[in-house]
Amino acid sequence: MREYQNKYQAAREGAGLTQEAAAERLGWSVRCLQDIEQESREPSPEKVAQMAEVYRAPWLHGYYCNRCPLGCVWHRPESDVELQQLALEVGLEAEDGEQERRDAHELARIALDRKIDDEEFPKFQAILGRMLRRSHLTEMAWIASLTQVEK
Repeated sequence: MREYQNKYQAAREGAGLTQEAAAERLGWSVRCLQDIEQESREPSPEKVAQMAEVYRAPWLHGYYCNRCPLGCVWHRPESDVELQQLALEVGLEAEDGEQERRDAHELARIALDRKIDDEEFPKFQAILGRMLRRSHLTEMAWIASLTQVEK
């Protein structure tokens, strides 16, 4: 049985980075990143902010909103993505309108026994990847909507 992937590992993998590449971009040791991903070390708000920026995963900030003043230090990034481009990407992502329903059903089936076995793990990773992709597109659309002025 494989262990559940934590949010920092999911964000890193969603960005397509190995631990080594991520550690290099963050300016950390690989051991530090491994400790955070294995939950043997709690990251500081500043480290979470760094990961959110490097992984392009602003949703990571949400995990600290109730615990520290990260929201005060975090400045919303400017989006260089046009809303039209995002709309096209979302449309392409949603070509199969039933995929989200199938993902929810499969995720519930996998979670029933509260374990992810070796057979279920690839399915779980695929679902997580699609969920992260939709989440990323949603975040980018939100940021773009806040930073683009109607002309």
